[in-house]
Amino acid sequence: MDIINVGGSTCLPEAKAIVKQVSSVEMMKEPDEVLDIDGHKIVPWGQNNTMPQDVMSKIEKCEIVGANIKFNIDTGYGQSVRPYRRIKDGNNYRYDEILEGEVYEFFQDNDIDLYFLEQLTDLNTFFNVFPEIILSKDLSKITTLRSKEAAFSRWGAMDPKAGRIIKHYYSAKWDDNPTIKDMVISDVLDKYNPLRDLQQRIDERKIKVPRFIVPVFFPTPGKTYYQRSYWWSIFLSGWYDFIMMIPTFKKAILKNQMSVKYIIYISDKYWDYLFDAENIDPTDKEAVIDRKNKEHNAFQDFLTGESNAGKGMIALKKMVNSASGSAEEKFIEIVPIKSDLKGGEYVEDSQEGASMISYAMGVNTSLISNLKSANNLSGTDKREMFQMKQAVMAPFRDRLFKPLHLIRRFNGWGEDVVFKVPDFNFTTLDENKSGSKLNTEE
Repeated sequence: MDIINVGGSTCLPEAKAIVKQVSSVEMMKEPDEVLDIDGHKIVPWGQNNTMPQDVMSKIEKCEIVGANIKFNIDTGYGQSVRPYRRIKDGNNYRYDEILEGEVYEFFQDNDIDLYFLEQLTDLNTFFNVFPEIILSKDLSKITTLRSKEAAFSRWGAMDPKAGRIIKHYYSAKWDDNPTIKDMVISDVLDKYNPLRDLQQRIDERKIKVPRFIVPVFFPTPGKTYYQRSYWWSIFLSGWYDFIMMIPTFKKAILKNQMSVKYIIYISDKYWDYLFDAENIDPTDKEAVIDRKNKEHNAFQDFLTGESNAGKGMIALKKMVNSASGSAEEKFIEIVPIKSDLKGGEYVEDSQEGASMISYAMGVNTSLISNLKSANNLSGTDKREMFQMKQAVMAPFRDRLFKPLHLIRRFNGWGEDVVFKVPDFNFTTLDENKSGSKLNTEE
């Protein structure tokens, strides 16, 4: 029987095996050195300076990851950020929403709802955001607030004299050998005290372009330039690759009426070593396809040949750096699996994988899925869980308020101006006929 390609994987019908190339561990490697582009020292994001693009590509291919990220974004967004005036009312404070004047006009002119949504999207995905402020011509006011796309943003190398990052580079061509002409270069304010830094630059007349990046991020240990989202552990642990296998298996079963007895995991580095050893040009697509087919046939012969029964094979592996210190990357691994064709193949495996991924992403499956484990809770339990989820979004929201706090102080709006994200508190119908009420309390 011929080798069959299904869903980006290769099926070996005679061997009842699926060959899957995996590269998530390699994707997580840190770069060895900075880039020098026309004399500018730029810190690459990921091994090939395409970490954001690689992560987005994986998100787009997995509905579980995409749904979880959107849920986290939606939960963080609430009713969007709004300006309020804090007013002393006896022994307490009340908060009146600002619906006119300079603060209100700034929010309207800058479409802060869109800005907040863009920032939440990048922060939940990458743990890094790049808000930009633009000053008026006379440098007396901050007039514009924008969200620079994280996927197109890179930090300049830390300046040894300043002891911090001072440049931000923005380009849509990081995967296409950009020149400095392909980038927008901005100065970066001090991450601890951006107001003092900005005022000092104005006083010393050191502003050439009245545009600055305000560093905002969710901190992770040991990261100086780009933070690493905690949920990216699903790529290192293998759960992402595992959950992506299942649709391939199902396609193989339904399309080719074959049961799958083996998964053959092959690292992309295996092909690099193989092509290098045999002097095959990796850019020669025809030669690469022929060599891979030859290798796939070799696996099929190994798994089906009677003379190979009871024998083993030699497989390469190496240790690579990871967030937890190191991880084992096997170049070749053959894993036997069970497959009884009863119409519900891999349902439990799919649920387990979805649960582990959702756990890593901080999403309770009871709130967004129809997994078996999600159907054991009452409406009250789910309502309380949703409100707990809203509560734990506070650090993300607080981080995103940082540029607004800078603008409030620089523009002289007054310390009684505060920023809050109203949430809906779901309740019972006997308390409120709509089933929800708006909560703006601290």
